[in-house]
Amino acid sequence: MTTSISGGRGSANAPKPKPEPKTATAAFDIRNVIAALLGFYGLVLIICSFALDPGVNADTGAPKDAADNLWVGIALAVSAVLFFVWARLRPIAFNPETLEAAE
Repeated sequence: MTTSISGGRGSANAPKPKPEPKTATAAFDIRNVIAALLGFYGLVLIICSFALDPGVNADTGAPKDAADNLWVGIALAVSAVLFFVWARLRPIAFNPETLEAAE
């Protein structure tokens, strides 16, 4: 009993279809810009939650909670990571042959 590698579904030397030429535009993807800004502000808030005194509420005189900056900073950092992952997994690609020539 012999079995073929291709499983009897065509020749192993059959030509493969040529993929369309696509150019990734990852550097100018707006998702990367948004992720960088969210990540920067998230990092600033995380640092501020540890380094700065949150102060006192002027109306009630009660001390403010520094954990608010920490939680918002973590949320911004997580959303930045999600934007970077989204841009990495689903890059924007276009076919340069289909673009109209600017003349």
